[in-house]
Amino acid sequence: MAVSQKQIAEKLGVSIALVSRVLSGRAKEIGIATDTIDRVMKAAGEMGYVPSAAALTLKGKSTRTIGVAVYDFNDPFFGTLIKQIQAKAHEFNYSLILAGFLNRIPDGQDLQALHKHAIDGLIVIGTEPDAHWLENFRHMPVARIGHGGDHEQSVRIVTNEESTAHLLVNHLAETGRGNLAYICASLPAHRLRGEAFSKAAADSGTALAIEQSSKRDAFAAGEQVARRMIHAGANTDAFVCATDLVAMGALNTLCNAGVAVPQEMAVTGFDDIPSASQFMPPLTTIQQPFEKMVQQAFKVIMEPSSPQTIQFPGKLIVRETTQGSGAETKLISARDNPIC
Repeated sequence: MAVSQKQIAEKLGVSIALVSRVLSGRAKEIGIATDTIDRVMKAAGEMGYVPSAAALTLKGKSTRTIGVAVYDFNDPFFGTLIKQIQAKAHEFNYSLILAGFLNRIPDGQDLQALHKHAIDGLIVIGTEPDAHWLENFRHMPVARIGHGGDHEQSVRIVTNEESTAHLLVNHLAETGRGNLAYICASLPAHRLRGEAFSKAAADSGTALAIEQSSKRDAFAAGEQVARRMIHAGANTDAFVCATDLVAMGALNTLCNAGVAVPQEMAVTGFDDIPSASQFMPPLTTIQQPFEKMVQQAFKVIMEPSSPQTIQFPGKLIVRETTQGSGAETKLISARDNPIC
């Protein structure tokens, strides 16, 4: 149960008005003694007093509460971001209100928690080109970790996918792979990433086919497309996958079909989720800078700025799915500074 100012006053034997003035920071203005202020603040801390968010809002003060809207709780990439957000919230003394969407589709019921609480800002995790639901949050700073429409009143925080796509395509070319297939699920973020890989392949003179699954589940999409291409006898020597989870689905199908990785088929992912290094074989992938992206999201909330897109460089992590058994893990960096 929440501790009230009345309970603090009763414990100390002072008036509620005195406690209220101390906790609102107005005690010295009316000459309350320093030792009395110290006693009230100590008692409030020991009793676990938390100011009412509604009262703080009425006074025009920060509630130190941030809303977090997540497009898919099943996506391990989003889970890694939530972990970083929680750590930053502890570091900056913020509380979090978490909301999620069923089947990645924003719904009024899902958003109720964000409207019920007085939040200082909103962090959105996921990509959506037309997020009309954000119109109801125009009065506060919004940071989206992912892509959004140009009209969106938010700061979009993303990995520079064009530069990282070039890193990965060039790596595959160096290992002798010249017929690539980009595998993705039926998701906006995957389609946008495919555009970056198409450009990188064209720039390097490498053949790349776009192979989109009808499925929205990433692992199932990787399985489906890999199975389809094996049965079709496609002239492909590398699967460039939209995410690590897509790559894991493709690897599962290749293993069941007896296709040797990377000898017969190289496979790459994107994100570098924790299981990417633990999968068999360990997955070559693009590492997204989780910590930097979350740090930037909190900066947006604490220091609001105009709508824009901020890009961070990704890193190519080379593992066995492109280098062969026993290969050492290598890390290849793109530019280290954020690009606005």
